[in-house]
Amino acid sequence: QHPSTTTFPGSRFMLNRNSNVTRLIRGGIPRQPTTRRGRPFRAPLRRKATGAQPPWAPHGYVVSETPHEYRYALQLASAAAGASYMLGLRARSAVPSSVHRAADAYARANTERPLLTRAVTTAVLAAIGDLLAQSVASAPRAEASSAGPSSSSGGGGCDLRRTAVMAGWGGVCAGPFNHFWYNWLERAVVLRNPMHAVGLKIALDHVAYAPVLVGFFAWTDLFQGRAATPHDALRQAVCSEHLAPTLRANVVAWTAVHALTFTVVPPPYHVLWVSVNSVFWSAYCSSVSEGGSI
Repeated sequence: QHPSTTTFPGSRFMLNRNSNVTRLIRGGIPRQPTTRRGRPFRAPLRRKATGAQPPWAPHGYVVSETPHEYRYALQLASAAAGASYMLGLRARSAVPSSVHRAADAYARANTERPLLTRAVTTAVLAAIGDLLAQSVASAPRAEASSAGPSSSSGGGGCDLRRTAVMAGWGGVCAGPFNHFWYNWLERAVVLRNPMHAVGLKIALDHVAYAPVLVGFFAWTDLFQGRAATPHDALRQAVCSEHLAPTLRANVVAWTAVHALTFTVVPPPYHVLWVSVNSVFWSAYCSSVSEGGSI
């Protein structure tokens, strides 16, 4: 038998006298593990000891282990993330590829040429809003003409000049203004409380859009032939009886919309979000500027 080994009674195995197993059986304290360079090995200490601990660990601590409930929570979270990813893939495959290509092209154009993209988007959606207003306004006249004697002068057609005026307003004025205005709001209004920042942005938007609405009425009066000069168009817009009701409607309609604009919608898509909601707002403003209502 080698002098550095020992045999315990009833055992067929010989163990090294300096091994930790031999020390434990003899009632001794095992040596602290060391690294290759002979330095003491220190395991990560994360939480207080609640049960038995290794003899080489400092008093009051044990080696960190992930509790069972945490492991189960992590497993459930990973399973939910995988299921969400698979559902997203299924939903994406259900959408036609042409829609994906159009969305990717718009996102790329919105990044490379933001001003031009937002101006064109606002112009197209403003024209759609005007066409919607004309279709809603022509529906009662069409029913009346079908119920009464036929007449060839029934205004059932589309006023393309009015639609062009609305598209020009969206592309020349509203789109560029929205681009610079919302970029400035994101940079200038930075408060410690996010809800205070949202409220301040909404209030500033309402204040800024009061002169914009005056400019809208002046634009429509000038290009629809109801004013001879820009000065006359501006004077008529300021004195218009439709200005005050439109300002009140602006506050009511856009407060809820901007509550989502400044909390949910990413800043690069603020103008797109506002332009999409402006389809109905443009329909309302177009009808009001022509002396009607929706």
